[in-house]
Order: sequence, then structure tokens, then C-alpha cells
Amino acid sequence: MKIFLENILYINLILLMAGAVSIQLGALFLKREKHTHGFFKYSVFLLALGNGLCLTGYSVMSLSTNLTLAYIFRVIGLIGIDIYLLAEIMLITSCLNFSKVAEYSIISIALIADGFDIFIYGNPETDHFIRYDSFTSYIRSDPYRHIFHYTYLAILIVCLLIISVVWALNSKYRREKKLIFYTFVSNVILAISTIPDLIKISHDISFAHIFYCAGICIAFTVFYIAANSYMAFYITVNSISRDIFSTLPTGLLVFDTNYHLNLSNEYANKLLGLDKEPHRIRLKEIFKLKSGEPLKMFETATEGVAIDYRLTSEVTNKVTLVNFSCKMDKNNEPMCYILVANDLTEENRLVEEAQAANEAKSQFISNISHEIRTPINIISGMDELICRECTDSDILKYAENIGIASKNLSTLINDILDFSKIESGKLEIISNEYCIQNIISDCYNLFSNLASAKKQTLTIDCNPNLPKWLDGDEVRLKQIISNLLSNAVKYTPDGGAITVKITYESIQNNVINLIISVIDNGIGISEKDLPHVFENFQRFELTRNRSIQGTGLGLSITQNLVNLLNGQIHVESVYGKGSVFTVEIPQHIIDNSPIGDITKNYANMSTIHKALFTAPDAKILSVDDVQMNLDVLAGLLKKTQIKIDSVLNGADALDRLNKIKYDLVILDHMMPEMDGIEVLKRLKANKQGLNINTPVIMLTANAMIGADQNYLESGFDDYLSKPIKLIDLEQTIIKHLPPNLVHLNKTVEATPLVANSTEPTSDFLNSIDFLDTKAGLEFAAGDEDFYKQILNTYITEDKRPALEEHFKANDWPNYQIVAHSLKGTSSTIGALELSALAKELEFAVKENRIDYIKEHHNHVLVEYGKLLDKLKNALDKA
Repeated sequence: MKIFLENILYINLILLMAGAVSIQLGALFLKREKHTHGFFKYSVFLLALGNGLCLTGYSVMSLSTNLTLAYIFRVIGLIGIDIYLLAEIMLITSCLNFSKVAEYSIISIALIADGFDIFIYGNPETDHFIRYDSFTSYIRSDPYRHIFHYTYLAILIVCLLIISVVWALNSKYRREKKLIFYTFVSNVILAISTIPDLIKISHDISFAHIFYCAGICIAFTVFYIAANSYMAFYITVNSISRDIFSTLPTGLLVFDTNYHLNLSNEYANKLLGLDKEPHRIRLKEIFKLKSGEPLKMFETATEGVAIDYRLTSEVTNKVTLVNFSCKMDKNNEPMCYILVANDLTEENRLVEEAQAANEAKSQFISNISHEIRTPINIISGMDELICRECTDSDILKYAENIGIASKNLSTLINDILDFSKIESGKLEIISNEYCIQNIISDCYNLFSNLASAKKQTLTIDCNPNLPKWLDGDEVRLKQIISNLLSNAVKYTPDGGAITVKITYESIQNNVINLIISVIDNGIGISEKDLPHVFENFQRFELTRNRSIQGTGLGLSITQNLVNLLNGQIHVESVYGKGSVFTVEIPQHIIDNSPIGDITKNYANMSTIHKALFTAPDAKILSVDDVQMNLDVLAGLLKKTQIKIDSVLNGADALDRLNKIKYDLVILDHMMPEMDGIEVLKRLKANKQGLNINTPVIMLTANAMIGADQNYLESGFDDYLSKPIKLIDLEQTIIKHLPPNLVHLNKTVEATPLVANSTEPTSDFLNSIDFLDTKAGLEFAAGDEDFYKQILNTYITEDKRPALEEHFKANDWPNYQIVAHSLKGTSSTIGALELSALAKELEFAVKENRIDYIKEHHNHVLVEYGKLLDKLKNALDKA
């Protein structure tokens, strides 16, 4: 005790400085955390303020020689203690999931009790002040006021104990448990420090204030460090918010683990109407949500699932796209929840712009259709060559599946065109005779490999009494089944089962209701999503189904097609167990013969095509800007023995037509510089030309409504759509060649498939291992000589001079055409890396990224040159 009396002046000065530092620390904390919401920042500030007032009040009281002034500063110290205790209650309740009513009630009661304590215990009659040699102290005057004060403290301690126990019982995370522990430690220190003042009644401890001032200072330090550690994440965010967080062009909100809003940036404040500082805002006060929805959203985020929601602001009524995610701490426990909100006003603006651009849609569809159909034409043509020239049964089976897939790919590409036509009411329904067995087989073969890759069982269950020949739109019916099967394969997990059930019911004499059901045991559709399953661009549970490709348009088109065919479609689904899509379409019966049992042979219908005719004396001119298309056409007509001249542009075509008499001209539509229509106009303008009466067939990928009529009105004798179907090509040529040049072949039975055989890799293929020879050979129908021919063509058509010329002249449209051609031809021979480089140049022109072209142009030319040199060396040695 003697040491305290000897140094009491210095001790009081230290306490005074500590009090000043504490108040400054609290002010800095409040300034730093000004962007956060809720009581937490105010609680910490009040803790610092209470501690500072207590230390300052009692230290100045002890130093003061004026007893009246000493009394005033003692009251200030008492106020500091009560503020500290109130702040502790506020901080603890802010960390609990109390309702606002309960929280405000606890704080209000504590505030009232503080007021009574200051009024009663701070009364001048409570103590009698005495001035000693070097300090001022007090002795008890009114014991009842002291009894009230310590009764108040006891009740407060019990309340804090109860609240802390509730907090501990409801705490799930280590971070919270750590804060609870340090809260107890802090309060124990504070309680122990008050013992000297409590026993002052019976023992004269004139400097008792030193103990509880030191105690509250240590208690505050422990609590402050623990609270800062608990809120470390928010402090880190706030430290960068002025530079990044607040200026982000998207709404960001941070919620604590009790689901209270703790932080929001300026964009979120304006978007959601949070411009005023809120206290303890909850999610349901920000967005219009039903009871229980906020809790489900937070629980889902805690599971690590980030979900997008469309929510409407409670204040501004703006529709926002909201993404929830959970930030975990080092113990993999939730630290906070981050909500990202975006205004969908911009989305609405984009929709309006898209509607305004509707007039340009027809031209766009025409162009993109041409771009897509051209490579499909090559695939179909080369596949047909495989079917005609290969005798390996396995390869022929693969080739048939490729052919079916390419046909269906063309159909699927038409989905977008169909959607546009459906919207405008111009989709054509064309009825003709068809064999239902062919449709079943084509659909099965299209999806059997996809199902096998996922180890799914694909089964056909067909009523054997179903009439075999029906009248209807075969193409649309196949499209409906394909869409439903595609949907089933996508959403059925590996190892699942898919069944296509086909049956019928009679309506009247020659009309049946064709009933097709696609049954799967996939993920199913939830009850709330079921009514929206046929809506445009609708996909559900994007997070769970993120890896599944699709636009959400297939089922919408399917429903519209079924309606156009006067049918019905409905779906039954059990979430997590599977779905059943059922289509009922009326069809006319052409042949009542039953289809029989097709389950044993519906997947084995491969045949080898035989040419319908030969015409060794006929001469045809083929015009296309892509050499590979010319090769495909020549390959398809190889067995007909027709003499074919090929040219790559309209100018050369006119030159040939002015010099040579041809029996038929097959002319591509979209070509650079001079398209097919312009070539025909110039041909017909020369009334004395050799080919003024030669039939001209338009080869086109234009799928627009009315395009066929436009071609005929332009003067073409006929047209063929890409991808070319061999049977259509041969029938069209038979139709337009002079009859005396055509020798029709007799109908023969399909050649049976032979056993599989393999051929070892050649030395030449080994010498060009820098190419994907497998891809190149597939394009060349497995014919190595044909592959060499393509490689020679690739070397001959060196596109470097053209690229360099257009680059120097800044002629970017033509530069894009050449880059596009280089991309396609490189992919064809298996030079995939160079193809990718050329693709980047092509898209850089489309996106007007000229800087990218200037930076990479020379590199592409160098790589192109290296490839050409390697090919030349390999072919020279072959």
C-alpha cells in the first residue's frame, strides 16, 4: 500500500493519459467504421468512451484540491462506468439473433437503470470528500445509496450472465466462442477490481479508485482486442472500401452470421433505398420476401451454393438480380454473407434495343445460316463418301450415325429459325407419307451414343400393332422426339434409364392419335417450376445444372410444334425421381399394316448407297468459294462418272461459261466480290453465250422463308440446300441433264455390311505427326490418297500473300474473309493450332480489335510458313 501512496500522483497521471488515449481510440474506431451498419461500431466506441471517462473522472478527482470539483469528476467517472456497462450489453446483444423488440427492450432497461444509478449513487449526499496530503478521496456518508449501487451492479451482472449463457448456447462457431470467453475474462477482471471499493465500508482504503480504474482499463483492453479479432473481416473490408468497395458499379451488401446488414456500398444504398443509416436491418426489410424465405436463402448460401434470385426492393420497388454467397473463416465456418445486387433496368433496355433491331433479323439469320450450313455440308458430304466407298461394317455404322447426327444437327440449327417463324406465324407444316419405323430408328441412332457415353439405358417400347405408314409432317415429328430425347439425356444422371414409348388410339376410320412418351429417371422438375417448363429460354436451378448445355428454347419450340400439328403435350414429374413428357398428335393412316416387333432391329438399318445413274458424257461446272466444298461435290458424284470443272469465284465461272458449253451449272450463292445471283444475271445478259440455255442450280445455305421462290424468280432452274443430301443431288441432276446423257441404274438390294478391318498407320501419316491426322483422314473419308490431294491443295492455296496485302492496305473485310478461309482449311487438314490462331484474327476483325491483329499478324504468318514447309517436305518424301 505504501508504494501506491508514494506514487499516487504518477499513477493518477498515467490513468489520466490512458483515459485520453481510450477516448481517442474510440473516436478513431468510429470514424474508421462509419460505413458499417448496426450497433457494433457504436458499442465499441461507447466502451472506449466509458473507459476513458472513468479513468479521466477518478484520476482528476484524486488530483483535485477543490472538493466540489472532485465531486463533479467523481460523477463523471461514475457516468463512464455506467456507459461502459451499457455498451457491453449493446455489443453482446448485437452479436445475438434477438428480435428488434427484445434487443431494444434490454438496452432500454439498462439505460433506465444507468440513469437511476447516476441519479442516486451520484448524489452529493452519497459520499464525503477528504483532501489528504497528495490526493483527494471520499468516505461513505449514506450507506443506502451504496446498497442501491451494488444491488444495481449485482442485477446487471446477473443479466449479463444470463445473456452470455444464451449467447454461448446459441453460438455455433469458434470465432463467437472465442469472443464469449474473452468477454467472461474481461468481466471477471472488472468484477475483481471493484472489491477494494466494496470493502471500503469496513476498511479505510482511501485510494480504492486506482484498483477499479486499472481493472476497467485492463478489461476494456481485453474486450477491445477480442472484439476487433471477431470483426476482423469487416475491418479488412472497410479498410479498402474507400478505394474499391464503395466505387464498384454493382450493389454489395455484407450480412453477419446473425443475418443483420453490416455493410453496404453507395451503389446498393441508391439501388435499394438505404441512403439513411439503418440499425440492424434484416433481409426482409430490404427486399419483398415471404416469411421463412430469408432463412432458407442464408442456409443455402452456408452450404456453399451460390444462387441467383430476382428480388424486388422494398423501398425503391426496383427489380434486381441478387447473388448470395458465404465467406468462410479459417475454420471453414461462416464469417459473413455477401450479397451482390444488380439493377435489371439495363436488361430491360437491352430487350427494347433487341426489339428495335427486329427489322435486321432476317438478314442476320440468312448470313449466319450460310456460315453454319457450309461446314455441315462438308461433314455430310464426306460422310456420304465413306458410306459409298467403305466396306468396313463398323466404320459404316459409325458413318451412318454421323450422317444421322449431321442431319439432326441441321434440324437443331433450324430451332432458332423455327422460333422466329413460329413467332411470325410463318412456320410451314408439310404433310407427306412416312414410315414411323424410320423416324424411331433415326432418333434412336442419334442419341444412342450420347446415352452410352453416360452409361444410360435407352429403350424403345413400341406397340407392334401401330400402323407402319402414316401421313404427317415427318420432319416436325422427328424434331419433337429429338427435342424430348435430348432433354432426357441431358437431365438424366449417369447410369440412368430412358424409355421412348410409342403407342396409339383410334379416333376414326383412317385417323389415329399417335402417342409418344419419353420417360426418364432423371433429376425431375420441382412443383413450383412445372408450370413454367414450356416458357421461352427457361432453365431452372442454374447453379445445380450449370454444366448442362442449352438455351432453354427446345421445349418451347416443341410445344409450339405440337400445337401446330393439332396435338397436345403434357409433363408429369416427381422432383429427384424423373419426368414423363407425353405427346399426342393426330395422324392419317396410309397403310394399316402393323409395324411389328422392331425392338431387335431398330438400331441396325445400315445400307450402302448406290448411284442412281451414270452420265460419262455429261459436263458440269461447279462454282464455290471454298475448295473443300468443290471437293465434296466432286466426291459425291464420283460414281456417276460425270466430268466436273470447278472454279472458286464468279469471275472465273463467267470466263469458263463464255468458252465452254456445259450441260449443267451448280452455283454457290454467297461468294465474295460477286455472288451467285450476280453471276447468273451476267450469264443471262449475254444473249449469244454458249450457256444461255444451260440449266443453273443454286447451291445455298439460306433457310429463310420464301428463299426458294426468290431463286426461281431470279432465273435459277432449281436450287439445293446445304448440307447437300446425296439423293436430292442425284435426283436434281437427273431432272435437269439432257435425257440422252443419263443412264439410269437398275434398283439393287442394299449391299450387306462386312466385318470390321483395320489398316496399320502408313509411313506418310507418321511423317506428319504434327497434324491431327485422325481429323484429316475423317474429312478425307479415310482415303489417304484423297488426304494427300487435300494437303497439296492446301499448300498450293498459300494465303500469306493475300493476308499481307489486305493487312498493309487496312482492308479488314477482305482480311477477315481470308482468315476465315485459313481457319476452315487448317482445321480440315488437322492443323488445329493454326486454325485457332486464324480464328482469333477473324474474330478480332468482327470485334474491331485492330490492335490485336497488328500484334499477332506476323506471328500467325510465321507459324503458317513453318507448317507449309513441313508439309512440302513430307509430301516430297512420300
